[in-house]
Amino acid sequence: MGKREKMRCMYCGRTFFKGQGVVINIGGETFYFHSKKCALEFFKRLMERIPLEVSLPAAKSLARELEEAIRKKEELSKKKF
Repeated sequence: MGKREKMRCMYCGRTFFKGQGVVINIGGETFYFHSKKCALEFFKRLMERIPLEVSLPAAKSLARELEEAIRKKEELSKKKF
């Protein structure tokens, strides 16, 4: 068996094996996190740096999309008589 490649969490520096953790690609850049907690902390800090006029409309649009998906799922799960 070959040697397993180690990755390094870009948030806390902890190492982990390739295939574990969270890997996110944004615009051709790859970001590696050993846990979803580190990924979430990274994104929280990232959102603080993105101008509000860019992030707020995108967040509202995504919230509407997710609410609609939940509504449709709830409608499908209702018993039909």
